[in-house]
Amino acid sequence: MEREAPADLKPADVIRHAESAAPVDMRPIEITTHEAAPCRCSPCNGGRAAAAPTPLIVLGLIGLNYIPLVLFLLDQQLDGGRVVSIVFFHLFLILLLLAYFMAMCTDPGVPPVEWQRKMQQAAARGESVQVCRRSGLYKPPRSHYDSVTERLTLNMDHFCPWVVNTVGFYNRKFFILFLVYTNLTLLVAVVTLFSQAWSAWDWLQDASGAQRRWFSPGIVNTVIYVAAIVIDVVLLCMLIPFMQFHLRMAARNETTIEGYTNSKYDVGARGNLQSVFGRELWTWPLPLYFHGPDGDGLHWPTTDSLRESRTVVPRATSTLPVRSSAA
Repeated sequence: MEREAPADLKPADVIRHAESAAPVDMRPIEITTHEAAPCRCSPCNGGRAAAAPTPLIVLGLIGLNYIPLVLFLLDQQLDGGRVVSIVFFHLFLILLLLAYFMAMCTDPGVPPVEWQRKMQQAAARGESVQVCRRSGLYKPPRSHYDSVTERLTLNMDHFCPWVVNTVGFYNRKFFILFLVYTNLTLLVAVVTLFSQAWSAWDWLQDASGAQRRWFSPGIVNTVIYVAAIVIDVVLLCMLIPFMQFHLRMAARNETTIEGYTNSKYDVGARGNLQSVFGRELWTWPLPLYFHGPDGDGLHWPTTDSLRESRTVVPRATSTLPVRSSAA
């Protein structure tokens, strides 16, 4: 027969009685996690992308590198180094285009209807809720109204004209990967094009007078090489700091709207990056949705809640013993 708690115990005595009657679980209290929504296509983004000139500029810059780096080499004898460069160029280019497509087409996320109904019920009970002045919708933490798309966007960072979409909770990963693979593609292109331009210059030094005429293949190729190198170097000088800025903001769990503040949502670099790239590390460099970012964009663990969860709190695995009817 299990022993029962005496009837005249005080609250503190009841707690001690429970701890002595049941084994103690020393695991820390865990933060409730929320799952990301399935990947959705951004509404009406096809029309904006078709009307915007920026996708054509992106494709034009890719073509400026692809033509001299790949097509011009088809008429030359390829050595091992150039083959490796072309392989990596195509690998990074494919990842770049996929990340660009996903950043452009993925819906950054808006407060779902079910959540709005819950907030409406909470407001009816007299609870404090935030309302967006522009849209009139109940406003989750870290959401902001985008005047371009006229939507209340979850964890909004900014509207990017290059991807013709708002960068928010569900597509921030793809925007950052687009920057990463753009820089990697440009680096490979600059190294390879510089080697080709150097070879073309050596060839011009040994060429005859007829081969040095303007609009001759050797002159035209060299001009294209140099122009592509100059443009790529300028882009790298702009995009590398921009990429570092966004990676640093993601690691601190901040957005460009929130700015450099002592973010209360900073739960450590790994947890912060998981809220952008997802829980599983191997999915981070791949511009695919998989299970989405860690969370739902509505509920955000804070530094204080994480600190409380890491505090070891003894808790009984069962309640006070119940009197047994058996002797």
